[in-house]
Amino acid sequence: MRVWELNENLKLTTEDIFDVVCQEYHLNANLIEKELNCKCSFALTGFLSELEPLELSYYLKI
Repeated sequence: MRVWELNENLKLTTEDIFDVVCQEYHLNANLIEKELNCKCSFALTGFLSELEPLELSYYLKI
């Protein structure tokens, strides 16, 4: 939902949205970018939706 909201209201690039969402949810953007091989906000949402809760903790900033 947050990706859609940023995309509609702020007209940011998908890379900018990727960075904003990672920052807001305390996600390690560099690690996720390496997993996805891109900084696409829509790929990010798909990736996160497929993770189990324990797997998600691996991608959180410490």
